[in-house]
Amino acid sequence: MTGRRLAACVVAAVLAAGCAACTSGLPRQAPRPSPAASSPAPAATPALAAILPFSPARLQAAAVVLAGRFTARWDSWSWRQSPAAWLARLLPQAAAGLRPALAQAADTPGVLAQRHATRQVATATATAGQIRDLTPGSVTVAVTVRQVTTSTRGTTQTMASFAVTLTPRGTSWAVWDIEPASAGNS
Repeated sequence: MTGRRLAACVVAAVLAAGCAACTSGLPRQAPRPSPAASSPAPAATPALAAILPFSPARLQAAAVVLAGRFTARWDSWSWRQSPAAWLARLLPQAAAGLRPALAQAADTPGVLAQRHATRQVATATATAGQIRDLTPGSVTVAVTVRQVTTSTRGTTQTMASFAVTLTPRGTSWAVWDIEPASAGNS
């Protein structure tokens, strides 16, 4: 078993009580293996936690707080909201490398025109689920989003899954990438 897979298995054991079932994978490098089953934390948790690249509390904060909050903000918008206002909510949590892509997404003329024409407003709630990858420099979290969109055509509800990759920034985290979960941050 490689060190990366061992670390992901350890995270599964350490965070099983606080997170959904954790999986390991190798995004950006190889296809992901099938998800590993979650198991209760073993008695030697402190010893196992010592080999993780991040503390269990820091990983939980990344998964639950930042990945979930960022994704909910990503998928919440209003036809009355300027692209700059939507972007301003995301930039404080984004790594510098992600900022140009966010700026481009904020100002897509066709999308903005459609939202304005039908007066669309979307509100999203997000739930961080699985840790899909864990390296010394990042953690990728699977996030499920429930989005309710209202417009002149009525109300729709959709579910989506994203892979959110976070990198350490001082004592906190920054969002490095967000993609549909099926793309796997590749």
